[in-house]
Amino acid sequence: MKKAENEKAEKLLAELNDHPLTKKLREDKAAETLATRREVAGKIEVLRNEESAVLPKLQADLQEKEAVYAAAKTVLEGAAVKFQAATLALRQARLTFDTAIRTCEAALLQNYDPMIDESLLFFRDKLDFLRTPGRISRNAIGAERNIFTEKKTVKQESNLPAINSAMTYCRAAITELENMKLAPAVDAERIAGLKAGIPKIDVYTEYTGEKPLPRVNTVSRTDWSIGRLNEKFKELMGRPI
Repeated sequence: MKKAENEKAEKLLAELNDHPLTKKLREDKAAETLATRREVAGKIEVLRNEESAVLPKLQADLQEKEAVYAAAKTVLEGAAVKFQAATLALRQARLTFDTAIRTCEAALLQNYDPMIDESLLFFRDKLDFLRTPGRISRNAIGAERNIFTEKKTVKQESNLPAINSAMTYCRAAITELENMKLAPAVDAERIAGLKAGIPKIDVYTEYTGEKPLPRVNTVSRTDWSIGRLNEKFKELMGRPI
């Protein structure tokens, strides 16, 4: 029974395979596949042709650029070597000159004129004097009250700018004297001028500023104003017409 069914199925399958419609579908599928493959093969051929045209040009350009790069690299490496040599030469020359100059300066610092040290001591003592307490003075020179703005204008004078100017001068003189140690000969005239040129410290500068008036009781201020008005009224009434 089973054998008969298998034979029948095989017969039907064979008839289906031999059917014209099945053959037509098979042929259409084969044709479609062939067309797709031909299209892909055509694209491959186009790409290979383009590759053959483009790659040689790019290869030639690469070789040209590589040659330029190699030449530039050689030049750069040579320039780097020269740069390093020049840097080393400059460093060595600077060190040589610095050493020689310091040696010469040391020789000058061993036997400079004692007048320089005496003058340095003079200006350092002057600086110490200017720093001592009591050198700065402030004097009040008046104040004006304004009851309407409740402020007062205060004036005072101080010699602080003069003290600062004298200290700045002494510091600059000390620097100049230190440099004189390296001069061939002492400049006695210049030193005398430095000592005589110290700014005076008794020069006062005036300052003006505002301060709020002390707070007072409002009623007391009003009573005071009324009293002043009464006094003014009596004064006017007492004058002859």
